[in-house]
Amino acid sequence: MWRRTLRPRISDPKRGDGSDRSLPALTGVGLGARLLVSLLNNLSAAKTPDPAASVSPLGRGVSSRPAPEAAVETVLLIPDYDLLRRIGAGAYGEVWLARSTATGVLRAAKIVWRRTFEDERPFQREFAGIQRFEQVSRAHPSQLALFHIGRSDAQGCFYYLMELADAAEPEPGGGVLERRGNGKATDDRWEPGLPGSRIPGPDRAGAPRPEDAVSSYVAHTLRADLGRGRLPAARVLEIGLALAEALGHLHRHGLVHRDVKPSNVIFVNGRPKLADIGLVTDASDQCSIVGTEGYLPPEGPGTAQADIFALGKVLYEAATGLDRRQCPRLPEDLRSWADAKVVFELNEILLKSCASDPRARYASAEAMLADLQLLQRGRSVKSRRTWDRLRVAVTKLGIALGVLALLAAGAAVISQRSGTSTRARDGPASTNILATALCAKGMLILQADSYPQFAEAYTNFHHALELDPHFARPYRGLLELRLRESVPALGPTSSEEMRGIARKLGELAPGTAPAYCAESVTSFYDWDFPRAEACGLRAIRADPDYELGHTFYAYILMLWGRLAEARAQMTASQSLAPSKVTIYRSLANIYYAERDYTNAIAWYRKTLEWESHHGIAYGQIGQCYLVQGDYLSAITNFEARELLYTTNGLETRRRYQDLLHAFTEGGARGYWQSRWTETEKKPNADFYRKAVVQIHLGDTNAAMDWLGRSYETHEHWEGEFQTPLEDLLHDDCWDGLRDHPRFKELLDKVGFTKVMARSQPRLRRTR
Repeated sequence: MWRRTLRPRISDPKRGDGSDRSLPALTGVGLGARLLVSLLNNLSAAKTPDPAASVSPLGRGVSSRPAPEAAVETVLLIPDYDLLRRIGAGAYGEVWLARSTATGVLRAAKIVWRRTFEDERPFQREFAGIQRFEQVSRAHPSQLALFHIGRSDAQGCFYYLMELADAAEPEPGGGVLERRGNGKATDDRWEPGLPGSRIPGPDRAGAPRPEDAVSSYVAHTLRADLGRGRLPAARVLEIGLALAEALGHLHRHGLVHRDVKPSNVIFVNGRPKLADIGLVTDASDQCSIVGTEGYLPPEGPGTAQADIFALGKVLYEAATGLDRRQCPRLPEDLRSWADAKVVFELNEILLKSCASDPRARYASAEAMLADLQLLQRGRSVKSRRTWDRLRVAVTKLGIALGVLALLAAGAAVISQRSGTSTRARDGPASTNILATALCAKGMLILQADSYPQFAEAYTNFHHALELDPHFARPYRGLLELRLRESVPALGPTSSEEMRGIARKLGELAPGTAPAYCAESVTSFYDWDFPRAEACGLRAIRADPDYELGHTFYAYILMLWGRLAEARAQMTASQSLAPSKVTIYRSLANIYYAERDYTNAIAWYRKTLEWESHHGIAYGQIGQCYLVQGDYLSAITNFEARELLYTTNGLETRRRYQDLLHAFTEGGARGYWQSRWTETEKKPNADFYRKAVVQIHLGDTNAAMDWLGRSYETHEHWEGEFQTPLEDLLHDDCWDGLRDHPRFKELLDKVGFTKVMARSQPRLRRTR
């Protein structure tokens, strides 16, 4: 298995932006030889000093003043990187602009010296914190990505490489809009020289030359933006959403930031991220007092609640233009602002996040994020809180309980008179108590999305059916379990199993939403698309609150390219089951179908935040990276997906090492040639995959031939109920063939053209 370390990037001609591509690290003799050559070069330079520049204690040929405690200059080598110049310094370390010797990509390198700590314990604590953060740094788009951590006990330091912030924009009159301070950790003006993104290159019109950009680089921070005045409320909301998500992700992993402030908010490719990650530590660590005056809550720093308080102060400064110490005062002329309404609503969120009493604050960053998202959707946070307070008051008086009791009694009477209730949704109940109990437990597991217990739910449903073969409800559970999720312990869903479920639901619970949904499923995979759509609509009409009906109908609409209708159905699903993992993945699928890969990846990552073992999301993230030319990230995610489903992890890792080697040696073509070798091992199968490989290798005719074989054999994925041709419109690799005569003919044969342009019939909400 490859050792985890910083890996040099490769520029892909398809992207043309020189973004990072991770590669396996040099190990053994190769790395040793490289370090030896670098050391000899530096020693040679030390013997013949250049009068214009001194040898840096941090790298090769870099001008820098030596460390004050060092009697003899030492050389810190970061494998594969040259340190160009120091761009920041603080109480515990320095940040340097670093360039890859292999590709020229720029990164930020932070060196933390042991000598800056009074004893060993805080130094070890900071190192442990950065090690923990590295594990989660690339798991969320708003976290600052860490690429490598190294340590040199001989020289008394550790270091890490990370993203480089966008360069700050120059002032109209010259210079950079960035306020500088005295470098003290308690000074909010201090710029730690932070991590981030690319410096403008010659490919941008009017951009400085690379060497000039390096010499003048200053990180783009929120503090720099606030130097020009307050930000528009919409922009503050956007920043708040990103940072609240980042804090929530950090806190869920047991970490806290400890110093959220404008100068520690950087922009990487325009996206706000939390910087100065050297302060990130375990949430249980209360030993160190860090933070910046004015952003610290009354109870002190070092907790998730303190991070929320600090974020509120940051957003207060951004929205009002006032100093954080003036919170909660609002500007006197606020009512005359064009975005005053949004600022007042935003202030409701800030008041709660900055409350002096921790009990009055948001309980979590997710709770704060929920209110920000509510505001983003155009809803009123203030109105919702008013209603919440009213409901609390009514509940205390006992009125609410009385009303609920009356409503429940009325609903029961109406249900009895109309002959509906359980039968309308699931068919007749079972007279076997044990079968009912087993089925109920299985349904609870499904409702809770408890992935580790899905195999237990599957067993419960089948045991219930053994006890009562005429019990319809377990078939509803099996439909949801097998249609919605891929459960490694259960193996793939066979055609026989799915058709059996549909047949039994049709017999035992005719006219119900699950029965119509099951019929829609089987019709879809038989390519009887008109019937699949008709049954999908019947399922929704039979029970508008049947979430799976909306979700599967949205899925087929998405595959047909009717994305607006699909999004509307998924919105209904989300309102009915807001915690369902599959719903988040399905929303990501719609972004993918729109070719909005950035949002697609973000929603797939949200899926993984709900359930880290959701292998399909890893595969889709990999596909998004592949489309964008980031083959290395794609390979990593493809491997992660397969490792969740395989019983032979060593073999899987070996295959992906071979695939990685093929790419590093032959680029994109090498990758696809390796994929072709894999598919050739199955001469009478994987026709669709062969078509995908051939279109990437540039052979359109061969690709169309393999698609034809897939159609002629009505090919299914190996062992699965699903057919690969369902993805003809969804897969991006066919976008360039939409007008190709053979491709259009294939769409006609499969039946896509009959449903692609059809508008959704009006749904009546029936009970």
